Amino acid sequence: MMNKEKTQHLGLTDVLSGEIIYIRLPIFKELSFIQALWADPETMASVGGPHRFPEEKAEKWFAHMVDPGNLKTCYCLIYRQDNIPVGEVSFHCWNPQERSATLNIKILASHRGHGYGTDALRTFLAWYFDQAGGRTIKDDVALDNHDGQQRLRSLGFEHDMEFSDVCMLVMTKQMYASKYEKLTRNLKPIPLNAGDKVKAQGRAAEL
Repeated sequence: MMNKEKTQHLGLTDVLSGEIIYIRLPIFKELSFIQALWADPETMASVGGPHRFPEEKAEKWFAHMVDPGNLKTCYCLIYRQDNIPVGEVSFHCWNPQERSATLNIKILASHRGHGYGTDALRTFLAWYFDQAGGRTIKDDVALDNHDGQQRLRSLGFEHDMEFSDVCMLVMTKQMYASKYEKLTRNLKPIPLNAGDKVKAQGRAAEL
């Protein structure tokens, strides 16, 4: 059941609308999609393989990540415009002094090839840098995940050569502004199915 504690996540209290997707906090009944996403071998192949967890553990994870959440993480799902979830995007390890975090994004393998990940990441980065006050975001991509490395580089991330065990890709607010200075994104609510709308609750991120 939904946690009754005060919501304290770092995340969105609105919907981020991209060109072909939208992003929002998940609701509890969508936990089954998250479990399926993580259990899919093809989707998880580049990040260590599928991960399965029992219902009790899944509920504790949801409470930690979403409701009430925690002050180092923002976890969202990615949806097509017809309200079908296709993946996840999040940041974790938020450092309030450096205003930095680590990126995570996954698109279910069966939904890849349609531009959902690119649109979702651009939309999420626009919010992270322009609205949430982020200064740096990074992603530690596996050395053999060449597709993932190329995708992030194409979106403006640069390789931090300090790390040798992973391909650490980094984007700063200055890099983002330089690449996307002509790109505008609006944060706007869009209609969801009855009963599914996520209401703003708790406090927004103190960023």
